[in-house]
Amino acid sequence: MHNLTKIKVFRTLLWFTYPFALVFVYPFALVKKKNSSPFFFFLDRYSIGGAQRIHLDILASISDIHKQLYFTRLSVDKNLKDVFYATPNADIKDIHTWCDYLFFRLFTVHFYTFYINRHKKAHVFSSNSTFFYDMLPFFGKHVIKTELLHNFTHGNNGMEFFGLANVKYLNYRIVYDNFTLGNIKKQYEEYKVDPAMLDRIKFIEPGVFIPPTPHKEFKYPIKVLYAGRGGPQKRIPLLDKIAAHCLQQNNLLEFHFAGPMMDELSDYVKQHSVFHGQISRQEDMYALYDQCHIILMTSAYEGFPMLIKEGMACGCIPVVTDLVGNKTHLQHMKNSLLINDFENEEAVVKNGIANLEMLKNDLALTESLSERAYKYARDHFNRENFLKSYRKFFLS
Repeated sequence: MHNLTKIKVFRTLLWFTYPFALVFVYPFALVKKKNSSPFFFFLDRYSIGGAQRIHLDILASISDIHKQLYFTRLSVDKNLKDVFYATPNADIKDIHTWCDYLFFRLFTVHFYTFYINRHKKAHVFSSNSTFFYDMLPFFGKHVIKTELLHNFTHGNNGMEFFGLANVKYLNYRIVYDNFTLGNIKKQYEEYKVDPAMLDRIKFIEPGVFIPPTPHKEFKYPIKVLYAGRGGPQKRIPLLDKIAAHCLQQNNLLEFHFAGPMMDELSDYVKQHSVFHGQISRQEDMYALYDQCHIILMTSAYEGFPMLIKEGMACGCIPVVTDLVGNKTHLQHMKNSLLINDFENEEAVVKNGIANLEMLKNDLALTESLSERAYKYARDHFNRENFLKSYRKFFLS
């Protein structure tokens, strides 16, 4: 279980083993060839997901600068492995074996902190890696430590509690949606964190590739897409109920799925929908967006998903729960249709069906919302602005 207690217990073990590491591990860290730049990245894994897409763009912001990249968790799939390993000017290693086992992890933490401390202007950037938090107390004061927090999971196992336990060690915490930013502020207040720590939070919103104006055909069947993983956060069973109801009523809506959520869908929906498997290449994903009209999501909590941004960039209309993060950019009947009362699962199904029926019955409305969704994405989600912001952050 990942919680504050476990962090403290493991940190005690790290301090206990520190003298032994000085004797047996430091010599190996001393002879390892130094990095030619100050940049070190410790990321969780290369499994397919929106977070990983953001990580790839962050790495691309300094594509011309050499860096070292380490993966610290076992990846459940290899769909983005080749994409990560093609990162220009990067030494890349998967060290999850050395992180998964307690004894190995104790000395691996010391090895990498000893090694990175040798670099006078080191900058360590991490996201979703508990290994990074274990290293923090052992970095020298000259090392810049940055955490990217994707969202709050609202439980003791969430990354937000690792960050909370280590906030005094972090130089920067980066967020990319107002929902997460607001939650950090509430958490700091609840746990009596020095208000000055709020100054260490930076806001950099991810962007996406914006293709030329889409030319969709607005005729039946209207194609509805969900792409991504499953799990409690995504509430795929609710999405399944919406799809099953619509499929049983008529054949004017066609449901498409991409990603590892098959086990959470009913046999009926599987038999009457189109499945694309797990898509790793961005151009293939955009080709799927191009042929679809609607992005459907029933999430219980989110920041603002990359799926929505990419879909809007291809003229897909978001039909999504009215989470705070989603409402940062989405307005009902303006550039989306929002599913209200998101905490009430029965209401989510009912309202999701009603929104899809509205679009199915009014192709003129569907075309209008599609155009407005694209224009909003073009004006607000440009990937180049994201790359420039991160490059400025790293080089400043």
